[in-house]
Amino acid sequence: MSGERGRQSMQVVTLSLYHFTGLPAKLWAFSQMGLMRPAVTRMEGTSFAKMLGSGAGAGFSLKPDFSTYGLLCAWRDMGAARAAQAHAKPFARYRDRADRSATLYLTATQARGQWNGRAPFAVDAQTRPTGPIVALTRATLRWATLTQFWSLVPAISDMAEADPHQHFMMGLGEVPYKHMMTFSIWDDEAAMRAFSVNSPTHGVAVRRAWDEGWFAEYLFARFNLLAVEGRWPGLDRFAAGEPEIEPMQAA
Repeated sequence: MSGERGRQSMQVVTLSLYHFTGLPAKLWAFSQMGLMRPAVTRMEGTSFAKMLGSGAGAGFSLKPDFSTYGLLCAWRDMGAARAAQAHAKPFARYRDRADRSATLYLTATQARGQWNGRAPFAVDAQTRPTGPIVALTRATLRWATLTQFWSLVPAISDMAEADPHQHFMMGLGEVPYKHMMTFSIWDDEAAMRAFSVNSPTHGVAVRRAWDEGWFAEYLFARFNLLAVEGRWPGLDRFAAGEPEIEPMQAA
């Protein structure tokens, strides 16, 4: 019983994705990036919330995608996360206008760095990584390094999309070009680390970024995937319950 109570009280992070078709719906979604922000930050049970736009393709493009948006939130527990999805007006409004949507439920197993000067993700010391592994990186780029960074992104994106151990990947951000968030799902921690450190594109780019001080702020987090609700290309196997994933308690 104590283990179950522990799972219920863990911080839960959600990433909700929405796709819009047709000019009126796209214009509405774009306008909400500013208009809905106050309502998003006031949702009960959330300690952190960010409204995110995306780039074309897998999201790693200099060309904005005005059809796809995300809402990333940290909740005090699973009960608060599920209650908000069911009843909070921002989620309901997005679902009503979107032609498809999905929400991923996550719990952090590792986090380092900051987002807007704070550490938003709480790591439960008793939760250990299980496959599949979700990786989230978020960086604020220095204005002087934008060209260098974005010149490397297409090659990194192409190699990541081709990796057989990667099952979902998306690029999102708050401010185009300046802020970049990557979100990806991998077989396990070893596969994700192999790409991150050893790939000739990503590994080299990361070393250059650190050595040359490209980032004004940086955050990296790993998560266990608890559940997926809805339908989204690349996420259907998880939404169908394949595999069934629960956070594991250390002995």
